[in-house]
Amino acid sequence: MSSLDKPSTLTGDWELVRRMMRYVGAHKRLFVTTLILYPISAASVVIPPWLVAQMLDVAVPNRDLDLLGTLAWVYLVALGVDYASGFFSQYLMTVLGQRSMKSLRSDCFAKVQRLGASYFDRNPTGRILTRLTNDVEALAEFFSSGAVTMLSDLITVAAIVGMMVWIDVRMTLFAFVVVPPLILITWGFQRLARRAFRAVRRHLSRINGFLAEHLAGMNVVQVFGQEQRTAEEFYELNDAYRNANRSAIVFDASLYAVVEAIATAAVAVMIWNGAVDMSTGAVGAGTLVAFIQYIRRFFIPVRDLALKYTLLQSAFAAAERIFQLIDEPVLIQSEPDAPKPRRLQEGIELRDVWFSYRTPEDWVLQGLNLKVRPGEHVALVGPTGSGKTTILKLLNRLYDVQRGQVLLDGQDVKSLDLTSMRRLFAVVLQDVHLFTGTVMENLSLHGSVSPERVKEAAKVVQAHDFIERLPKGYATSVQEYGSNFSAGERQLLAFARALAIDPEVLVLDEATSNVDLQTEARLQRGLRELMKDRTALIVAHRLSTVREVDRIVVLQHGHWVEEGNHATLMRKGGLYAKLASLQFEA
Repeated sequence: MSSLDKPSTLTGDWELVRRMMRYVGAHKRLFVTTLILYPISAASVVIPPWLVAQMLDVAVPNRDLDLLGTLAWVYLVALGVDYASGFFSQYLMTVLGQRSMKSLRSDCFAKVQRLGASYFDRNPTGRILTRLTNDVEALAEFFSSGAVTMLSDLITVAAIVGMMVWIDVRMTLFAFVVVPPLILITWGFQRLARRAFRAVRRHLSRINGFLAEHLAGMNVVQVFGQEQRTAEEFYELNDAYRNANRSAIVFDASLYAVVEAIATAAVAVMIWNGAVDMSTGAVGAGTLVAFIQYIRRFFIPVRDLALKYTLLQSAFAAAERIFQLIDEPVLIQSEPDAPKPRRLQEGIELRDVWFSYRTPEDWVLQGLNLKVRPGEHVALVGPTGSGKTTILKLLNRLYDVQRGQVLLDGQDVKSLDLTSMRRLFAVVLQDVHLFTGTVMENLSLHGSVSPERVKEAAKVVQAHDFIERLPKGYATSVQEYGSNFSAGERQLLAFARALAIDPEVLVLDEATSNVDLQTEARLQRGLRELMKDRTALIVAHRLSTVREVDRIVVLQHGHWVEEGNHATLMRKGGLYAKLASLQFEA
């Protein structure tokens, strides 16, 4: 199971609110200004009904036109204040929400960049993307559209209740006899609605994961004629998402209907009781009219809270998932004040290394020992699954070993500063990843290396000439995944990028396996220049590319089998000789 599908370990709503408020609290001045507007808005809501009561019970019976005029003007001012405070509170809360979500989104992305490779092995890209986009957007919508009205509504409800109690306690108690059932119904809806919205977010992340995977692999889908099957699979996911949304909509509509029914019942009870009190002279007409207005105004924010309730539950479901990502432990990180290596002086060593991607019973490397001296060129060869690429990943600490040590200049890589240690390495992979932008931006890592250094590196690895022939040279735009370049051109760009950062150690993982023999010969010239005066570790299935290295280490099932240069291993007639014979015969 993906760790993103596991239930959240957060303790409850208040814990979620506390953590969300931490981001809001970072903008205290804006938050306090918004809060000041809420009591003003609440006062502008509760004063008008009281003014109506004074008009009907005092000014009209006494025919006091001056008092009536004054009350009317105050009534108009209260309405103006209500509209103005509503506008500014909505605007400020929206700005506050967007600033808070910007910080939250940045924290999420920063956390994703710190997570180890094992996390991305367990969790599909589409589901992680859902956390960073859809879930954060759900919270942003809540702050922009829901939080301001919900907080304002709560203050307004409290003000209305306080005003009603101040006017007449007995009538207030009679009016709110319907409130306890409303609280019980809302509490019941809360648990069911949260479950429904968790399902909505879960099914949405599955759809995003499916789309990310299949859009990236659309060529494979089409080549193998899998459009119909893929469409049916997507239909099932989409149908499950629709059903989850339908359940959430049912809760939304039901809660709104219940609030409407209870509001109507409360007004009816108030009119009946008020009519009886008026007949005995216990209350005046103005007081009854004011109470009816208060009840109606009381249920307007309550009804609004019911409408925003689904938004709140959606936001809480999204917050659970976001903070689950933020709370994900970072398994690979630097110790405080860890030393920062600058040069490779003594070399690299794997000492009795045992490593497994999954369970200890499924060892990929078993007691492996390997030493690489500074400036040495070492090739790792062997059958598929022998652990060659795994060694390269351990050197960069994309994973940590379960047993043994990976040493750099005699120091365990776990004790070194992670960023500084990784800067010693430049990695060229079999599948070159180019980012959207220009050729120069890709080769300079968006300005980390000077343009002069980039062009010098491109010349050394034989890439400069073909770059200059591009429509805009180094300013040519790179399409998604570098699709506007051939496989050989992408490899040359990767060589130039690696050389531009001037690494201590060059790591090549099947860097020439995807090209034809003519292109490979061109790449080999660039590769020789790239490896000059550098330590190099090369993984290769195409053994013709490793004939000139200093040493070849042969692996099988995670074990060291033999080592030596090409001529020595061929004379031994071992595993390397068998692999070479098969390839050369082919």
